[in-house]
Parts: sequence; structure tokens; C-alpha cells
Amino acid sequence: MAEQRQEAVTADLVIRNIGELVTMRGVDHPVVAPVEKDLGIIRRGEVAVKDRKILYAGPRDSDTFTVGPKTMIIDAEGKVVTPGFVDSHTHAVFAGTREDEFMMRLQGRSYEEIQAAGGGIVRTVRATRMASEEKLQDVLRRNIFKFSRYGSTTAEIKSGYGLNTEEEIKLLRVIKEVALETDILIVPTLLGAHVVPPEFASRRRKYVDLVAKDMIPMMHENHLAVFVDVFVDAGAFTLEEGREILRAAQELDMPRKLHADQLGEGQGAELAAEMGCVSADHCEYTTEHGMKAMAKAGVIATLLPGSTLCMGQKRFANARALIDHGVPVALATDYNPGTCMCPNLMLIMALGSLHMQMTPEEVLTAATINGAAAVGRAGETGSLGVGRDADLLVLDIDDYRELPYRFGENFVRYVVAGGGVIKAPKVFKKKYFKDEE
Repeated sequence: MAEQRQEAVTADLVIRNIGELVTMRGVDHPVVAPVEKDLGIIRRGEVAVKDRKILYAGPRDSDTFTVGPKTMIIDAEGKVVTPGFVDSHTHAVFAGTREDEFMMRLQGRSYEEIQAAGGGIVRTVRATRMASEEKLQDVLRRNIFKFSRYGSTTAEIKSGYGLNTEEEIKLLRVIKEVALETDILIVPTLLGAHVVPPEFASRRRKYVDLVAKDMIPMMHENHLAVFVDVFVDAGAFTLEEGREILRAAQELDMPRKLHADQLGEGQGAELAAEMGCVSADHCEYTTEHGMKAMAKAGVIATLLPGSTLCMGQKRFANARALIDHGVPVALATDYNPGTCMCPNLMLIMALGSLHMQMTPEEVLTAATINGAAAVGRAGETGSLGVGRDADLLVLDIDDYRELPYRFGENFVRYVVAGGGVIKAPKVFKKKYFKDEE
């Protein structure tokens, strides 16, 4: 008897007439030195979505799905479709802004000088501690909507502006509550070890103990954070302090990240490798020895050129050397009130090409599957394979290489996240976006 043909599934959403469908081949691991074939490009393709997952991503005229009366149809008009972008390093929940510090940097003041004068991270900490949860939710909603308008469908969001157990819980609770309202995938990270707060300036040992023995176990027990991060650098935490805090997370089997080698050579990359961190972020001053250690341990380098640009520095992370040493590279905005108020990951991709000599294939990979791997979500998003989350973009370009080439433009026509086309929720539109349709 002939095998009975399975009835085709009716799709919820279909994107037709795609000129260039970039699938990333549905991989679930970071790619070190991608070339065009690694992008899994399908010419004249289409995508079907069912129950918030990719049902089909391939050549047009497939008979694996059908279109029903309730199926939403998007005509891509021959343009490019890619996975949604993954912003794998942000500090998007805070109160207050620091544009006056921006002016101070323009006048020649260094990051360290501003911090020593009472500015920098501790200034945002003061404002954030005074803010209510409702106000912080309001700020975070605005920021998530900004991310989505520039194509980010996943965002890692760190705490780090509370710097005591109660306030860090407040920030992570805000992240959790807002995450429930949006189809953007939010990955929460505990950054209690951002800097030592002023009230512990003469008692550093006690603050390290507070983070390691109080904050981390409490966040783990209450499922408020996925990752634990530590800022190891001048003016923040030492290698020994960072190791102790990361070890506390390791003992609870919590994935780990590290702010590494941003302001000078500090062996942060080596520590990230030693402690099995998923990513080491910044890496402007990472040495060849650190790169080799990261490659051997499988640590992703999350590079943040927007912060380097905003701080007026000329030393960008050496992406070419990292890739040549076998380190997978992700790109992220580092969105924060002090050193990068840019939510546009497409602009960050352009900086990756213009200032770090990354190819179009490398920057697109860095903002999709490698970013997803850097937040532990490579099996769910960052590529367009059957069964993956339906997170994708319709971009107003004809060739993916235009992304870093035509820098400064917003190419996003449609953002699909969580299986549906994103529209501003009523609470956002009513308060902030009255002119938006």
C-alpha cells in the first residue's frame, strides 16, 4: 500500500516573495569565521509560522503548509529576511541620564576621572535606588520598544544599578514583570558586582561576600536571573574578587559572564576561560594569551564598539585577531546611560565592519546566532530552522551586505517576534507613541 501523504498544516503567518532569505542554516552553535555559505541563503524563499514557531523556511511554492482564511500574509517585495537580532549585552533598566558626563568627556575628562568625582555608575545607582518599580518598568518598556524598532527580538538585560540585595532584587523583578508583557525574549542577568558601592568603599571584603553569599543564592533560589556577571577592571573588581564571585555562581550551576579587559590589560579573558564563562564582554585590551585561552575554553567574545565610540576611545576590540585565534564573536549595543545610549544594533554592526574590520558575514552572524549563543539561546533563536522561535525581520534592502555598508539607516519593515508581528502595546502607545499607527 502506498504511504499516505500527511495533510499540510495551515500556517498562522506566511512571508512571501522574499528575495534573499538568510536562514543561518538553523544551527545551534556559534560560528567562528563565517563566510557566505554559512548564512544559508535561499533565493526567492518564503517562511511559514505556526504556533509561534518556524513551520517552514525554504524555497517558495512549498507544499508543506497551506494558507487559510485567518493566515496573515506579508509580501516581502523581493527584500531580505533575516533572523531577528540578538542584543546580548545591555543595561536597559535604570533611572536618570548622564548627558552632562558626555559633555565632560568631550572636554577631555576620562572615564576614571568622572567616576572618581562621584559620577559614572554610582551616580546612576543613586538615581535608580530612588526610583519606584513602576517608574523603572516605564523606562524598561520604552527601551525594549526601542530595541525592537531596530530589529532586536532578543535582549539580555543586566541589573547592576542597585548594588545591594534589596535593590538588585527590585531591578530583576522589574525585568521579569516587563518580560511577561512583551514578545521580545528577555534574558535577565545579575550584575551585583558592577562596582563597589560607596557605602562599602572601606569594606570591599564585605561587599564581595554580600554578592557571593547573599545575592547570588537568593537570585538563584527565586529564579530571578539566568546569568551572573562581574565587572573585572580598574575601578571595579579585582581578578581575585571576580574569581570568588564567579565561583559562587558556578557552585549553583548558574551560567557566567564577565566584563573583561575594557580599560586595560587585566587578564579578564583568562579568568573568563578559567571559570567557564559563556562570554567575555568588551575585550578591548585582551592579549594574545587571553584570546588563546578563550578559544580553548569555548568562550564567546561579545564586543561593544558603541561604548568605545561614545567614550571617545580609539582602541576598539581586535575582532580580527579574536576570530583568527578561533574565538566566536558576538556584537551588542551595551545600551546604558553612561557610555552608550544607542539601541540600534544595525549601527553597531556597521561599527564592527568600519572599526574592527569584520566582514558583512561576520557582523550578521555576530548579531544573530553568535549573540543567541552568548545568552544561552542558540537552540531557540538566532537562526531560521524548523521548530525555532519565529523571530525574524523583513529588511528594506536587496542584499545582506548593505547592513554595514549603508550605516545609520533603519532598514526594518517588519519585526516578527514570538510568532507575531510586533505592534506597540496599548500601554506603550498611549503614553509615548501617540503618532504611531
